[in-house]
Order: sequence, then structure tokens, then C-alpha cells
Amino acid sequence: MPVPIWVFLVVAAGGALILNRTAFGRHVQAIGSNEQVARYAAIRVDSVKIVTYVLLGICVGVATVLYVPRLGSATPTTGLLWELEAIASVVVGGTVLKGGEGRVIGTVIGAILLSVIANILNLTSIISVYLNAAVQGVVIIFVAFVQRGRR
Repeated sequence: MPVPIWVFLVVAAGGALILNRTAFGRHVQAIGSNEQVARYAAIRVDSVKIVTYVLLGICVGVATVLYVPRLGSATPTTGLLWELEAIASVVVGGTVLKGGEGRVIGTVIGAILLSVIANILNLTSIISVYLNAAVQGVVIIFVAFVQRGRR
């Protein structure tokens, strides 16, 4: 298996471990659910947010180190619309848009599912390559409506 897949599995397992087995993970979920209530529960919201953003920066750095050598170069628009793919993966994976509830394994499944859909669209030429982001946006909207309907 390629090295990026191993790194992805290690990072996903580490994220699941942190989110589900540590106090920090419970604090992150509490802040995602309701920040004001988390403050009332004596959670240091600002500190948890800073650590979360630092972890995000580390993940972005690892992804950059893995991705740029495959291209041989990088441009300022290399990561354009990747945040949409990340949000779509999380939402398709079952994380509630209101926050506070979600699983890492669901996000992994959502990312794999969206990658398969994008590859199918690219290989079959059903739509233009430039409309993949539009398809992802439609998927996010559809899942948001499905989540809105359930309690």
C-alpha cells in the first residue's frame, strides 16, 4: 500500500483515539455542541480551540508534505475547494451539522465514498471535471435536508 494511505490510517486512528478516549476529545465535542454551555461547565474554550487549530495545522502540514511531491510543484491554488471536500466528507459521514455528534470512522467512510463518486464522474465523463465541486455542494445540501428531517 502507498505511504499516504498508511499515514491516513494512522492519523484517522489517532484522531479517533483522541476524540473518543480523552478529556480533550470530550471538551471538543462539548464546544461543538454548545460553546456557551461548555463555558458554564468550566471548560477552557479558548485553549481547547487553540489546541484544535494547532492539530489542524499539523494535519494540513502532513497532507502538504504527502501531496506536493506527487505533483512535483505547488501553486497558490493547489488546495482550492479542498475545504468543501472536507466538509462534505464529514457531513456524508454522519456528523450532525449542528455539532456535538460525530464519529471519525463515519468521516473516513464519507471521504472514501466522495472520492469514489468523484473518480466515477471523472472516468465516465458524465459531467465536466469542473463541476465536481457543484456535485459535492449538492451532496452537502441533500444530507443537510436529511439531517434536518430526523430528530
